[in-house]
Amino acid sequence: MENEQNRLLTATDLQDGDNTQSFADKLYEQITSVIGGSNANQFFCMSLPGTLISASQYAYDIDNNEPKPAFVRANESKLVNKLFDACQMTASDNGRHLSTQYKTALDMLTPKLNSKLFEAKNKLREVLMTPYPYNFGDGKQDVLTLEQVFYRLYSDYVEAKQAWAEKQVAKKNELAKKYPEQTAEDYKQRNNEFLDWYEITAEAEVLGVEEKLGKVLSVFSPGDMEIINGILDSGVGREIAEARSTIANVGKMNPDGGHVYPVQLYPENWFTLLNTSFTSVDLLESPAALAQQLALLVAQRSNITSNINSFLAIIPDETEVQALKEAYEKSDTAFKASLEALQKTYANTTLDMLKTLVDIMASQGLQEVTTVLPSTVMRIFGVENDKVKDLLDKLNANFKDCLTAQNDLIDKAQKATSAAMQYFEKNNKLQFKSMLSPLQQQLDNTNQDIEALKEKIRLATVLQSSKEANKQEDENEVAPNHVPENFTQIILTSSLKEANQASSSYASASSSNYGVSFFFGGYSSSSSHKEAISNAFASSSEMSIQIGLSVAKVQIGREWFNPGVFLLTEDMYNTSSKSIAPSKDYQDFSKDRFKEMNQCVFPCFPTAFVIARDVTIKFTSATAISNSFAQSVEDHSASGGGFFIFGGSRSSSSSSAQSNSSVQSSANSVTVRFTNPQILGYYLEATPADKSVSINNTEASSNTDFISIFEFVTKFQEMLDDYNKKYNKQTLNL
Repeated sequence: MENEQNRLLTATDLQDGDNTQSFADKLYEQITSVIGGSNANQFFCMSLPGTLISASQYAYDIDNNEPKPAFVRANESKLVNKLFDACQMTASDNGRHLSTQYKTALDMLTPKLNSKLFEAKNKLREVLMTPYPYNFGDGKQDVLTLEQVFYRLYSDYVEAKQAWAEKQVAKKNELAKKYPEQTAEDYKQRNNEFLDWYEITAEAEVLGVEEKLGKVLSVFSPGDMEIINGILDSGVGREIAEARSTIANVGKMNPDGGHVYPVQLYPENWFTLLNTSFTSVDLLESPAALAQQLALLVAQRSNITSNINSFLAIIPDETEVQALKEAYEKSDTAFKASLEALQKTYANTTLDMLKTLVDIMASQGLQEVTTVLPSTVMRIFGVENDKVKDLLDKLNANFKDCLTAQNDLIDKAQKATSAAMQYFEKNNKLQFKSMLSPLQQQLDNTNQDIEALKEKIRLATVLQSSKEANKQEDENEVAPNHVPENFTQIILTSSLKEANQASSSYASASSSNYGVSFFFGGYSSSSSHKEAISNAFASSSEMSIQIGLSVAKVQIGREWFNPGVFLLTEDMYNTSSKSIAPSKDYQDFSKDRFKEMNQCVFPCFPTAFVIARDVTIKFTSATAISNSFAQSVEDHSASGGGFFIFGGSRSSSSSSAQSNSSVQSSANSVTVRFTNPQILGYYLEATPADKSVSINNTEASSNTDFISIFEFVTKFQEMLDDYNKKYNKQTLNL
């Protein structure tokens, strides 16, 4: 059975009568208050955790009007054409795609046809199709319909107007060639000649045009015909067909078999905002965390050196190599003697601990082991702060000998390895050389990494010592260095106690976003880390949390997407047993509304997303922060984990194993900085209420105000049959 401390806490577990607002609710309110927006049909769905986003997936040369590349169109489509369950906080999207659900919703609808409007349209059609004998002046009387006669005459009128306009243009061009200079005198001459020509020609031409118009008006007024066409074109139903046609034509095939549906994001250069204002100094980790990394490299170097020593044993007693072997063995003996002396004073000391401490001292140029930062010693030896002084005092007596011995040992090991390589090559022992060569390369690489890390430790120690000397906490330390255009800064102060409260906005399908899991950003972590944080919840609930970040809202545009169609569902039948959206007109967003929405086919859709950059989280305590708490935060960060809603590199959008964050620890604080921007959530808009009626509903079928498409076709066929009978009869009588 899982340990109770490690169990993921749910909202029900955390209800303890405390009215303190939860950290999640505070953050949610901060984001929505600065982002703004007054659309009553939209709500913010916050991601737990956020999703990392890389500018390289969306960047192109927009400044020089480069067309958007195909891979950018595909990535933008994947980013925003996803759907979420209706809720204010969620762990992920629901796996469905906007385009697919939109098409499904459209296919569920078929229009109701207004019977009175249908009858009126049929009357108008009968008028337009009435036989209308007319003599066009060609010596015979054609039997056409009223509509055919009107448009033939109207076409003659339009052609006459066009011919007269073309004559005027031709005359102007002729005069422009005659007077090519742009002088005032030429312009005057050109204008006068045109007016003379117009006075002579215009009257006859205009009378010809008016004659054509008179013939049209004798049959039917163009204005009246426009009214009739408008009525015939009116009515609900065409929007559905147009929406289906648009989405069918706009999708582009992908090599994976799917379709890309284009989107436009605003501002259009949004991907240029995916940057950071953190400097290399901001991201420099604390000496304690670096010392822990150094310990791993020291252990690697010990393993490599041990493997190399096995090769030294097979080399015969040649003078040069033997001398190096003896020098190495002498140094090794001296180091082990020093280690043994140290272990007598402090029994829990291990070889790798001492080697790490030696390298720390060397990186800082320290002569006394007692001058090493206490936080660094705590991290290397796994002791609490009150035991650091006693440990260093016990080690101090023999540590100089140990420091000298280790430096000499490293030097002799490298020389012995080089001599061994030369010996194998000289004696044509290529097999041994091929085995030793990669070990030597690994040793060189490890030593380079150790030296680089020692440089970082030296700088970090100076910076931390300077901060501790000032004894002053910077209240704005979590504030971004720079807030770019389109972004808004958020500074939030909370407490560890509030981070352990259930959220009143909790409405996700997932039930494990709080407690230890919420602290670790929804990611899994080791049992020891969970225990350390659980202990912090229990004993350090007054620990304060400061968060600083910059946020921006990116709007989503889809030309092919027309949710306004669903405003017309009251005039439509539903061919499915499912609803597209709830039928009730809600005035706000509640758990009951979310529950009903999530039972529907197309309850809501994304209209924008919120991106954050320069995220900093700082934990501060009036007393010393426990070493286990700091180490848990550092280890979780180093492995790519996130905190609260802020995601690490193990996010679904990133395949990188590299960490997305850095951690700095001091005696009273732990600061986490996220280097990559991330999406904190999406703004979702509720689909309009589904007022459609089931096509199988008996009450609907008995409603005489509307007819189905089957009835429409039947009645329209009857009208055509009746017209044909009348038309044939009148034709025979002529």
